[in-house]
Amino acid sequence: MASASRRAYLKELFWNQLWQSANFLSKAGFLILLTPLMLWKWGPEGYGLFALASSLLVSMALLDGGVRALTRLRMADADRRGADDEFGSTYKEGLFTFSCVSALAMIGAIFLAATGVLNSLLNLVGGGEWVLALTVVLAGIFMITTFALEPLAAKGKLSALKAANTWGALLGIPCTAIVVALDGSILLTIVVYFTCLLIPNLVLAGHSGIFTLLSRKETFRFNVGTFGRTLCEGGWYYLTTVSLIVKTHGLTFVVSAIAGPAEAGTFYVLLRLTEIVANVGATASETSLAALAAAQHAVERRENFRHSWLYSGVFCLHGALVMAVLGELLLKFWLPEKGFIPLGVGWTMAIFGLAGALSRVVVNAAMGLHIVKTAAQASALESGVALAGAVVGYHLADLPGLFVGGSLGLFFLLPPAWKIAQLCDSTLRELYGVSLAALLPGLAICAAIQVGSTFSPWPLVWFAAVGISGIVALWQLKKIHE
Repeated sequence: MASASRRAYLKELFWNQLWQSANFLSKAGFLILLTPLMLWKWGPEGYGLFALASSLLVSMALLDGGVRALTRLRMADADRRGADDEFGSTYKEGLFTFSCVSALAMIGAIFLAATGVLNSLLNLVGGGEWVLALTVVLAGIFMITTFALEPLAAKGKLSALKAANTWGALLGIPCTAIVVALDGSILLTIVVYFTCLLIPNLVLAGHSGIFTLLSRKETFRFNVGTFGRTLCEGGWYYLTTVSLIVKTHGLTFVVSAIAGPAEAGTFYVLLRLTEIVANVGATASETSLAALAAAQHAVERRENFRHSWLYSGVFCLHGALVMAVLGELLLKFWLPEKGFIPLGVGWTMAIFGLAGALSRVVVNAAMGLHIVKTAAQASALESGVALAGAVVGYHLADLPGLFVGGSLGLFFLLPPAWKIAQLCDSTLRELYGVSLAALLPGLAICAAIQVGSTFSPWPLVWFAAVGISGIVALWQLKKIHE
């Protein structure tokens, strides 16, 4: 990779990771600050309904039909070739298709609420079905505005999208807190939160020229044929999205169906924390999607993948270590209610988070290398085993069993991971293992410090151990950039 190109890629990796981390911290702040308040104001059942609505927001990623990844890759390719008209027409086809699917989902959600199907499936009471229906409508509108910003991601500016989402999440904390503190309903709380998310997207769209791009006249007609063709072409991409949602936030609805909204609320809190590893830690893999697609030869592909893999390794491994060693102590300090935090859940959450992170890295790289079919098939098998394992694990060992069972499908990712190594002119051991070896000494030091801190009864000591791990992680990131 040319020096200038490498610097540009590392810069985008850095800003993408920074904004994704800030985005997570804003959402973590929302969770940490508002969960006790919501439990106090709404009770476990009310908070469980809010948790279902929040998981529904994430699950709405099912609407993209694989169109988002397909559109981004095609726009990235058109941008590399300087084909402006193709760039614009591809963008509008994708946006139109996604908007149609979102509209159908909104209508479907309203129908399910009106007929009482949502109530019977999820054990809802007191108008909870309309809370979920409204969530689908608002989430659909929000996701359309997010999809409209995809040209920025295709041009290697994914961090701009993450920044907008972060500002929305930050704005949502005080606004939502005020509504809840003033005894606002769950319905009103959701409306206020989505309004906060929408505003930065609209501002970024105006500032970055998205509205101008939409007003350009490319050779493109909005019709049913375009809708069907785009969905068909995005089928394998869509399967990866379905698999991801089923084995993560889809489990919130499984828990609700088995044990009710209150238990689903507990699971939702723990699931969001596993995303420190699975989402935030692995976010560098999202930048590799377009970078790998634009790479000209195996050496460049290997370097692009290695940089994103190392970035993911630093954040995922340090996050999993904290979760495994100190997770249970920190959870009980934050939510000290008796019985709320299951025994031994920290280790199982770390395993679940790492499994999700590896899945995300492999699938994103496979998309960039145009082997999405292989990855989609593997991801579907992984998801099926994870779902079955999670249900069995929950019955055997409660939530810790669910997290372990939900990680069992990981081995199905080996075929696409091996194919990625081949396309990068490498081996599994060299591409995935040797690169991470340099991180092991720092991780060993952090593990010793964290284990030592568990012998102290003082939370300040635990937080200090986490802070030292953060310093080590930053030092390792600095070495990657050198």
